Amino acid sequence: MTRPGIREFALLFLLALMWGSSFTFIKIGVHAYSPLVVAAGRLAVAALVLWAFAFIRKSDLPKGRRAWWSTFFVALLGNSVPFFLISYGETEIDAGLAAILMSVVPLTTVALAHFVTNDEKLSTGKALGVVLGTIGVIVLVGPETLTGLGGQLVFQLAVLIAAVCYAISSLVARNLRDQPRVGSAAVILTFAALMLAPFALFVDRPWNMGWDVEGALSILYLGIFPTGIAMFLILYLIARAGASFVVFNNYLVPAVGVMIGFLVLHEVPKPTSVIALGVILAGIAVSQLRFGRKPVRAGDVAEMECDPVTPIMTAPGTKK
Repeated sequence: MTRPGIREFALLFLLALMWGSSFTFIKIGVHAYSPLVVAAGRLAVAALVLWAFAFIRKSDLPKGRRAWWSTFFVALLGNSVPFFLISYGETEIDAGLAAILMSVVPLTTVALAHFVTNDEKLSTGKALGVVLGTIGVIVLVGPETLTGLGGQLVFQLAVLIAAVCYAISSLVARNLRDQPRVGSAAVILTFAALMLAPFALFVDRPWNMGWDVEGALSILYLGIFPTGIAMFLILYLIARAGASFVVFNNYLVPAVGVMIGFLVLHEVPKPTSVIALGVILAGIAVSQLRFGRKPVRAGDVAEMECDPVTPIMTAPGTKK
């Protein structure tokens, strides 16, 4: 693992662009199809993408009963359940609000890791990074926007529960630290797709839904980019810069959403949006600092790669 450089930051922004756009495409998708169809469709496409990567890289599959059980629970809590809940939530709430609600993922994960693990206690850098990231999100959306959390409670709770599921799955994924990254990811996405496919087929009967080009293309985009290719980028960045670097991508997503709104919907961002982006980037930088710590030993690298604050669908993999 190396200190993040220009390439790593560029890929982090690309990842944020994919995830920031995903909420918009989910919104388009649920206008045409049911939340189950959107979630199951994107997972099926993503599974095909990851199996292609696994084939090209000749990746092995997880080994051992514990690893397979872990892939199952990561698929359940880190993919199928949250993907459905986010899609369900966006049937009523704005895509931007969904992105904001999802920003609690790193906060929840860091808090849970502090209490349930022995090697991932809060550090000064992580704590300051979380605080700065939270401040940036508040500056971005404005306190007056957060007052809207009272309405449409069921749909907002759905997204918040999805965020908690992501956090728990990141801790479960620690059991995959010695497993092949790409092969584990392909298995996880396959399990997740198989979990939702029967419900999507037999409950919602998509063949009875009217064909919608925009809806179908949005599902295809969600599967290829924010789910499939994004997974591969996450695995690469974790190996190069560590999971604690990747996790703060969650704070970039709302800011990226503003930029996408400007480019696609011609929405002019407010000056506070630019300020918020600067604060969020500062949070990422501060999170990488080590206050009063000894230099990292070579033997510590594997543990750092298995940081439990791994975002969303990651499966920590092989030790170096």
